[in-house]
Amino acid sequence: MSDLAELRSRVALRTCRWPLGHWYWGDAICVDGLLAAGAAVPAARARAAELLRGWLERVPRGYHDALAPGAAIASLVGVGELPEAAADRFLQAVDGLPRLFAEVPALEPHLPQFRFGLCIDALYHLPPALAAIGRMRSDDQLVQRAGRIAVQMLERLRCPGGFAHWYDVGEDRNNQVPWSRGVGWALLGVLDTIALTEGRALRVELEGLGAELWDALCEGAGPAGWGPVLGRPDLPRETSVAAFVLAAAHHPMAAVPARRSLYQLARGRVLSAIDQGGVYRGVSADVLPSWDPASYESFEVEPSPWGQGVALRSLAALAGDPWVPGLPPGSALGVQPGIAPLT
Repeated sequence: MSDLAELRSRVALRTCRWPLGHWYWGDAICVDGLLAAGAAVPAARARAAELLRGWLERVPRGYHDALAPGAAIASLVGVGELPEAAADRFLQAVDGLPRLFAEVPALEPHLPQFRFGLCIDALYHLPPALAAIGRMRSDDQLVQRAGRIAVQMLERLRCPGGFAHWYDVGEDRNNQVPWSRGVGWALLGVLDTIALTEGRALRVELEGLGAELWDALCEGAGPAGWGPVLGRPDLPRETSVAAFVLAAAHHPMAAVPARRSLYQLARGRVLSAIDQGGVYRGVSADVLPSWDPASYESFEVEPSPWGQGVALRSLAALAGDPWVPGLPPGSALGVQPGIAPLT
C-alpha cells in the first residue's frame, strides 16, 4: 500500500502542474481526479479549488463555461470552498445552449465540428454535473433532468458492439464506432449519476445502462487490454481504457460482477503506464468525431489532463477511496466500495 500511496502522490503532484481553467473536453475529470486524491495529497485538493476560483474570478464568460467541471464545483460549493456563483455560472451556460434533441444540448455550438453533434464524452461531463448541483441545492427537478439527459444520450449512441463515439442530428444517426475510451467515459459518468440520483425513478434505467456499458467494455477487451475500438484486439493498446475499467470496478454504485482476469489485466496496465515523473502514458490524444472507422484504428499518444484525471480516479479506487464527484471531498456513500465479488 505504501507503493500505491507514493504512486498516487506522484501522479497528483504532476497533475497539479497542468494549467487549466478555460475548459475543454477532459478537463472535468482532471479536476475530479485532483479532488479524489485530495484526502491523501492535500496539495491536489488545494490546486483543484485554486483552478475553479481562478476561472470564476478571472476568465471571461463564454461557451467554454458549459464544459466547466460542474460536479467538482458542486462538491466545493457544498462545503463552502467556492461561492454559489460558480454553480450559477455553470448552469446559466448550460441553459443558454441550443438543444440538439429532447433535453440534450450542443455543448460547443460555436465550433463547426461539434455544433450539430453529441460526443459520448458528454456522458461523463453533463449528467453528473447537473445531478450534483441539483443534489447540493435539493432541486429534485434538476436531478431528474440529469437522469433523463443521460438516458437520452445513450439511446442515440447505442450501436453494434457497444456505444458510438458520435451522434449527428443532421444525419440522425451515429457513426457506429464503439470507441473504447468513450465507453469508459460513459460508464464512469453513468455510475456517478446513479450515485447522485438515489431514490429517483430513472435510477433503475440508469443501472441497466451501466450494466450494458460494462458488458461492452468486458466483451470488447483483447488478451492484452483495450485498443481504441472495442472488439478489435488487433489494434494498438490505449491505456486509459484500463483506468476507466479499474475505476468502474471499484465504484460504489457498480453492481455487476467483475471478471478476475480482466480486473487483473486492467490493474497491471494502469500501474505500468505511470512513469517516474507521474505522467500517465499511452493515452490517446484528442480524438475528433469521424465517419471513417479507419480513422480510429491508429492514434497519437501524449500526456493529457484526461489521462491524468482517470489515472487519479483509478488510483483512488485501488486505495479504497473511490470518491464520487459531486459529493463533499472525503465523503462516502455508506456502501462498501467495489462491485460484486470477482468471478
